[in-house]
Amino acid sequence: MAYGSGGFRRGGDRGGFRRSFGPREMHKITCSECGKEAEVPFKPREGTPVYCKECFMAKKGITPRAEKKEEAAEESEESEESEESEDEDSESDEED
Repeated sequence: MAYGSGGFRRGGDRGGFRRSFGPREMHKITCSECGKEAEVPFKPREGTPVYCKECFMAKKGITPRAEKKEEAAEESEESEESEESEDEDSESDEED
């Protein structure tokens, strides 16, 4: 029995279940953590806490990409400053 191209697919079709069902139905919620109004792409169950995106990410310990980039930039600036201060210290040692 031949199955085509050895079981490997090339191009945009990667197989799996990828079908567009149109826009998702959003449901209005009040965040259980901060009380802010938000929308979620699922129907919340009664008695289960529901969080806005920010509180959900904070609860899970997820850092948004924009914040990660800012933190990385701050860390690189701090390391550059510490290298500069080390260079100044070594120059002053040479003068003594």
